[in-house]
Amino acid sequence: MEELTITGVTESVVQYLRIYIIEGELAPGQKLNELELSSRLGISRPPLREAFRILENENMVVSIPRKGCYVTELSIDDCRQIYRAREIIEYGTIDCLKAKNIRDLPEVASALELAEQRSSTSSDDSQIEAVRSRNPFPYFHIKLVESTENNWLIRFYNTIAPTLARYQFMCYVPDILSKVQEEHKQMLDLIKKGKYASAKKLLRAHINWYVKFLENRMK
Repeated sequence: MEELTITGVTESVVQYLRIYIIEGELAPGQKLNELELSSRLGISRPPLREAFRILENENMVVSIPRKGCYVTELSIDDCRQIYRAREIIEYGTIDCLKAKNIRDLPEVASALELAEQRSSTSSDDSQIEAVRSRNPFPYFHIKLVESTENNWLIRFYNTIAPTLARYQFMCYVPDILSKVQEEHKQMLDLIKKGKYASAKKLLRAHINWYVKFLENRMK
């Protein structure tokens, strides 16, 4: 791991640990050594423990009494559950857009453009940089949810977003990037045309494909 330049202490520590958990450098089930991390980051234990608490609320780590803090495990069953939750939220998102007759989504289009730019660069470097800049392919879906301006939907999605990112990072395989990109374009186009039902149908197929892909990778 690279050294961390501390700016906002706890916030910086949370971001640092979150990134490395998503990337898998801090592996599922790995114990987080307080002494080692506090020494590496040049901070005292209280802000580190506060960072652990925030990450535990995100389900990125789990604290076990008298044993310590561990990176949360990943599993096929958990993958299915979180993608089902994602489907419900994003279905609700499209329903909200339909209720407001929202078709023009400039921020979602910008996210799509950004993803295209990243996919045209070196695959390995762009994948890591995408996560570290918080603009990976899932950013398209984050901006889609935000376009509803429904604070509860946004809050629910942000709750599952870090764990989703862990699973989605496994999907950064060059062969599938063009498929993902094309489906995002189609989804945005359907919403622009007011074809919300068709957008939901494509969304379901898109999510189900991800689940099957991850199931095969995790076997």
